[in-house]
Amino acid sequence: MYKFVEQLDNELSGATCLPLFEIEVLNTKGETEYITCDIFFKGNSILASRDAVSTKEQRSKYIATSRIVCYSYWTLDQHLQLLHDEILNDIIDGDLYELPN
Repeated sequence: MYKFVEQLDNELSGATCLPLFEIEVLNTKGETEYITCDIFFKGNSILASRDAVSTKEQRSKYIATSRIVCYSYWTLDQHLQLLHDEILNDIIDGDLYELPN
């Protein structure tokens, strides 16, 4: 793990809020549900382990994750925003949920 990633990890760990996203989605019946995403650093990436958003992920024995590579010129806020965007793209590409308007 690079030193700047360790610094980002320490900044996330020292934050007063929990390192997670809760994203509102609509299931196939049109009912509101929430996808919970736990955020953490691993290697030189920031990841979100989350609920499955596709039938392929549902059938997998692995925990569904979204991931982005960390760069030294991005702040923690920028990394979190890009990770959030990646999760939204995974939801859009999946077949279990839709994003509300």
